[in-house]
Amino acid sequence: MSVLDGLWEDRDIRFDVPSQQMKTRPGEVLIDCLDSIEDTKGNNGDRGRLLVTNLRIIWHSLALSRINLSVGYNCVLSITTRTANSKLRGQTEALYILTKCNNTRFEFIFTNVVPGNPRLFTSVIAVHRAYETSKMYRELKLRSALIQNKQLRLLPQEQVYDKINGVWNLSSDQGNLGTFFITNVRIVWHANMNDSFNVSIPYLQIRSIKVRDSKFGLALVIESFQQSGGYVLGFKIDPVEKLQESVKEINSLHRVYSASPVFGVDYEMEEKPQPLEDLTVEQIQDDVEIESDEHTDAFVAYFADGNKVTHKMDSQRELAEELRLYQSTLLQDGLKDLLDEKKFIDCTLKAGDKSLPCHRLILSACSPYFREYFLSEIDEEKKKEVVLDNVDPAILDLIIKYLYSASIDLNDTNVQDIFALASRFQIPSVFTVCVSYLQKRLAPGNCLAILRLGLLLDCPRLAISAREFVSDRFIQICKEEDFMQLSPQELISVISNDGLNVEKEEAVFEAVMKWVRTDKENRVKNLGEVFDCIRFRLMTEKYFKDHVEKDDIIKSNSDLQKKIKILKDAFAGKLPEPNKTAEKTGTGEVNGDVGDEDLLPGYLNDIPRHGMFVKDLILLINDTAAVAYDPTENECYLAALAEQIPRNHSSIVTKQNQVYVVGGLYVDEENKDQPLQSYFFQFDNVASEWVGLPPLPSARCLFGLGEADDKIYVVAGKDLQTEASLDSVLCFDPVSIKWNEVKKLPIKVYGHNVVSHNGMIYCLGGKTDDKKCTNRVFIYNSKKGDWKDLAPMKTPRSMFGVAIHKGKIVIAGGVTEDGLSASVEAFDLTTNKWEVMPEFPQERSSISLVSMAGSLYAIGGFAMVQLESQEFAPTEVNDIWKYEDDKKEWTGMLKEIRYASGASCLATRFNLFKLSKL
Repeated sequence: MSVLDGLWEDRDIRFDVPSQQMKTRPGEVLIDCLDSIEDTKGNNGDRGRLLVTNLRIIWHSLALSRINLSVGYNCVLSITTRTANSKLRGQTEALYILTKCNNTRFEFIFTNVVPGNPRLFTSVIAVHRAYETSKMYRELKLRSALIQNKQLRLLPQEQVYDKINGVWNLSSDQGNLGTFFITNVRIVWHANMNDSFNVSIPYLQIRSIKVRDSKFGLALVIESFQQSGGYVLGFKIDPVEKLQESVKEINSLHRVYSASPVFGVDYEMEEKPQPLEDLTVEQIQDDVEIESDEHTDAFVAYFADGNKVTHKMDSQRELAEELRLYQSTLLQDGLKDLLDEKKFIDCTLKAGDKSLPCHRLILSACSPYFREYFLSEIDEEKKKEVVLDNVDPAILDLIIKYLYSASIDLNDTNVQDIFALASRFQIPSVFTVCVSYLQKRLAPGNCLAILRLGLLLDCPRLAISAREFVSDRFIQICKEEDFMQLSPQELISVISNDGLNVEKEEAVFEAVMKWVRTDKENRVKNLGEVFDCIRFRLMTEKYFKDHVEKDDIIKSNSDLQKKIKILKDAFAGKLPEPNKTAEKTGTGEVNGDVGDEDLLPGYLNDIPRHGMFVKDLILLINDTAAVAYDPTENECYLAALAEQIPRNHSSIVTKQNQVYVVGGLYVDEENKDQPLQSYFFQFDNVASEWVGLPPLPSARCLFGLGEADDKIYVVAGKDLQTEASLDSVLCFDPVSIKWNEVKKLPIKVYGHNVVSHNGMIYCLGGKTDDKKCTNRVFIYNSKKGDWKDLAPMKTPRSMFGVAIHKGKIVIAGGVTEDGLSASVEAFDLTTNKWEVMPEFPQERSSISLVSMAGSLYAIGGFAMVQLESQEFAPTEVNDIWKYEDDKKEWTGMLKEIRYASGASCLATRFNLFKLSKL
């Protein structure tokens, strides 16, 4: 396992982190400690301590250490000074840090409360500069100036452990012969004939080290992490014994590095700081009762306004970039003019019946294929007219024009042909443009075709991007017809991926067996190698017995029956003796750590998939951000920014964990009949962004949201234009992406609430046309298309909270004819009866009830609060309560969670790997 798997300190920005995350990780060194530093941007007037390590800077309040932040150097865009208004020092010079993390810009301003001490500036700037100049320790580099006179230029803390001659780099069809340098921090390969053709691979960026079969025989394959490009680099070392020794050595050094990493930031203060453990203030524990926790709504306070500040450094960079672009444009325009005017033409490319004039220099500069062709000893006449067989002249013409103009008209129709031709004639610039185009166009409908293309053209970057896209959306894509047409090797490339976004391995097994049955006669023979990629030990033993063991195809296959027996023993706690020789999967990959001789077969793999790290969280959505709250750990995570989400909205989460937001108001000037419309968004939890959907046909507010048969229902409410009460019900079909009107509610109502359960929609309470609260309850059967009455609520009310909890509909608070209410009642879905529950501790309306993981939570709402003038006024509260089933009482959890302000609340499941902790 690479140290990068858990490394976040230098590549993330976190706010209000727990004390554990303020401690240094292995390889992280405290360089400087500065007391009396004010966080002028987010906590102006708060005196704190600034810790400078080789990976990040940490600031925490001295009054309350839970108010803190951690800024990784890799997120820093610029560091400079600027004048700031400090509450502790007034107008003074401060340190200004502009950063970017998760596509969001943050700015930090730190002021030294003690005047006349420049160490704040010198320490942070010097350490960040040391970080920036030591990237070779941490970043994968291609064709960097690494080799001089056939010797590796060592980094300051680097030691060479081995030098291996005769190593073939398999990045091209014929391979390139070169030399390996194996050091304590990286692996470096360079070509013997050309020192500038080299690659430096830090252990920090190595995702896996494996031995695979290739057309050249057994080869060492090193895969880098996606953030460094997701490279798959192959090397051939002869003989096999030497390959195995090299792999063992690399694995050993990689393990040593992972245990004690060297990040390369070489900077020391003359005065050594105290150890971080001695400096960190002990964290104050939260009380489960309602108490002020002084929690900071931190991330919002640090949003950067890129239009406000310009810096000298940025200006210099912009000028250099402008000059470079100017020179590039001049050169490009000049070359195009020469082609258009047919000046200095010295060759012609002939494709079919079309001849295209060119310059050998341009072709040679842009293509190793043509460079080798024109430098060869081929007859001069053949160099003047190069005949290209099986080439579409129109596609060739587009590529030639791109070489001269850097402009190409890519579209879904021609990109595959351009891609293939660029690959054939080794034109990396066109190849890269096509890869980028296809990566941006990845969608559920084409991702498998793009995966197939990436594998066909041997383009790891594209294949890995497509595979990751498929893996993220596996549950959706495995149902598509294209998935059933995958070849065995293509299927294996998907289901062997650790990053598969499945909560249960059962889904992988069912997808595979459906794939087999689509072409049973031909695919049964491949089932053995596909079988090895399914992680059966991640299934429940009951599912394995009921579905895997009893599957008719598996029962009839003697080879699979042997594996079934081994798996049954594994479920019983008895694993087989590891093989002394590595067993290969269908991809040719070796299971287990390469270099270890004792390996288990692939079908015994029990490493969890990426999607298995999901957790039930409460999603709080307002017009600033969508924040996921974990009540068990008292942690908040940023799910997505939400500036486009309207303030007055309603939200719903479906049984497939799809989140929708409806509401607000905007004017569609093109729609003359209905210019007023309401927003409609869906949350893409893979891309962590909001996707706009067709707006609500009639703008309304105070409506209810329900779901049935994978469709979204908007029930009744108030018309935003006429303010009339409504009884109409709108239905959104995500397949046709259209709104339709269905059977009306029996009464006109607004301020009611709606819940869904087992395909039924329940509409409860609200206010009728006469502005009186109602206690009526209706149930909607989407299959029959009708509404029916159920037993009425005990108390007529509107603007209340509702949730399905343990088979009952629970309602709390709201507005009654007598004012705000604290009463709680529950409706038994099986008996059609209401029962009274313990009252909520405070009368309030618009409370949010959330049932999650067997617990019932109440969040926020409006209560009558006494003001300084002794008058009572409705005031928003943002606390969290939990209902204790055993004690039959409500218990306060948090006095305030500011992310709940103006928020709708839902019980959702999120993959913690995809969230940033706040």
